[in-house]
Amino acid sequence: MLPTTNTTSARIATGDYTHLDLFVERTDKLASISLSRPSDGATIAYAVMPKNENRHHFRFDVPAGTDLDISINQAVCRFGYLSGSDNDLDKGIQYVNLDPDFAQWDTLPATAAIYRQPERTGSHFEPIARWMNDPNGLCEFKGRYHLFFQFNPYGWGWDCMHWGHAVSRDLVHWTHLPIVLEPQPEFATDHTLTGGAFSGSAITVNNDGYPCKGEDADAIRFVLTRHTETRGDEHSVVEYQTTCLSHDGIHFEVETPWITRPTPTTGLDFRDPKIETNLPLNATHNGRAWIVAATNQPVDEFDQNADAGISRASTAGWFATYPMGKPGEAQENQTTVPVMTLFSTALPLHRNSVWQYEGPVLADFGHQVSRTYECPDMFALDNRTVACGALMHYRTAEGGFQPVRWYVGDLNDDGKAPRLTVTSSDWIDFGLGYYATQSFRDNHDRRIVIAWIVDHAGVRREGPCRANGIMSLPRELHVVNDRLVGKPIKEVYDQLVGTSIQIDTANSPTSNVKQWSATCPNDSYYADITLNDDADFTLTIAENRNTNGGTPESLRLVRRDGVTRLATSGQGDFDKNTYDSGIRDVRHIEVFFDHQVAEVFLNDGEAAGTMLFQAGEPQVRMKLEAQGNVTACKVNTLNTIW
Repeated sequence: MLPTTNTTSARIATGDYTHLDLFVERTDKLASISLSRPSDGATIAYAVMPKNENRHHFRFDVPAGTDLDISINQAVCRFGYLSGSDNDLDKGIQYVNLDPDFAQWDTLPATAAIYRQPERTGSHFEPIARWMNDPNGLCEFKGRYHLFFQFNPYGWGWDCMHWGHAVSRDLVHWTHLPIVLEPQPEFATDHTLTGGAFSGSAITVNNDGYPCKGEDADAIRFVLTRHTETRGDEHSVVEYQTTCLSHDGIHFEVETPWITRPTPTTGLDFRDPKIETNLPLNATHNGRAWIVAATNQPVDEFDQNADAGISRASTAGWFATYPMGKPGEAQENQTTVPVMTLFSTALPLHRNSVWQYEGPVLADFGHQVSRTYECPDMFALDNRTVACGALMHYRTAEGGFQPVRWYVGDLNDDGKAPRLTVTSSDWIDFGLGYYATQSFRDNHDRRIVIAWIVDHAGVRREGPCRANGIMSLPRELHVVNDRLVGKPIKEVYDQLVGTSIQIDTANSPTSNVKQWSATCPNDSYYADITLNDDADFTLTIAENRNTNGGTPESLRLVRRDGVTRLATSGQGDFDKNTYDSGIRDVRHIEVFFDHQVAEVFLNDGEAAGTMLFQAGEPQVRMKLEAQGNVTACKVNTLNTIW
């Protein structure tokens, strides 16, 4: 069904900008846009929506320092921005609000006003508006960190994918930039198709195409998936990997196909290429680049008794197509296994590089019922090789849905092809919704990971100038005692942790429980707690009072009988999930609570749990109740990044 609005008119000042981008949906046959100068009525531009297109991205050159009257006829602008200043990387874009559903907002709203709504996070990256999912193309290039992401400028939910873009000097404060990639052109006129520019990764290179640190690089080489599918027919999926180059991170050269499905038995799910050059194989392979991609392959193509390339650790979960799917409810596929498949090519990297298929580097038979991996990753870290990947359509016994699994091991060439011999594995996050992880190595040789926080429980609510999608805080990864650990990067502590908040203490008159509590302004805080024993405790991270006298909604971290887990109240069936951290002897707890999202770190990143929870009060209250010895309990404000 088409939108019903017929005409939208607005006046804007272009300021220092010279381009106006509008993402428009048709409401009737004669959809058009006109730009005029109010000072003399002169027409600056006039455009008609192309025939047979219901959506179109219009881009206009506009004069800087000018007032413009915009008239959109028989169409609705769902997303727009001004760009093309003398320094977009520092100044960023100016959001242009022409959506009639957002009429209560200014046409050129201030960024700070958008992000200081109660329904927004203040310390996590979100797009200005609309839908966002996977982080893409993470890299450090010429003094800035680049974050690209899956983006739908037309609505609150997933649809044909674009790549959004933002940059940062510190991985904490972000500047919004123009959209860089769009769906395939045929989607505009064939409305039965869906897909677009799916997830991918990046590597910085010099002018000769050799990978190098971002501070020495001349360009960014991207690799991504192009996805085409007939709506409603999953068997029609076509996925292949393309490459393109950018010399400034903003303007992209034409894409070139790079890798197609290598064998007839490779799954139709064949996506999310992650490029690396530091795998511990280059000494024996004379320096090559490597891509790992997500797919599935037939079970009977594997020797399940082999040590190399097979993970067998099982977590007793089941196949599920939605977050609360029950065992046996959906018919699982027993004929395939999720696989990370490997490709390599000789350096330097060029648009016509020829990639050699190295075969499946890892197959997870412990979670064989999963449909496929998504967003795979493989890299060298602390003298080990680490692989990470999300298990699509898999639900854990603790309540996790499509969780990300890490594998630590050794990558060796068995004489035929490289295979990962796994020595340990576990979940990268024990909460709900930490998904689509992507890591990169920065100029300080840190391995940093960012994830998309998925709203499985339906916490977020659509509204004017809101967004459906949050990125996690960046975490630095290490391998410690054969376990992948991760905690926020140093910049998070330096930039986000603010002033101290007063702690109130009390003793229970009927038990040996002691209580620490803090009332935190702006629905956000950072808590740092040190324990000295294994006694039970309850840490109420956030709580919303029930005005009808019932049980309040809450998010808690609880330890009972040595088991430390997250627990919710007021989220329906999700309250039945256990969200077990999987570790014992918890001595250090850190909580970053930011309006709607909590990221919890135990024992300096030995385990981490992420949950969405909407704080309903103007000031959120943290409360710790413990029977044992609490060495320290500190609470600080959490600074906004906007």
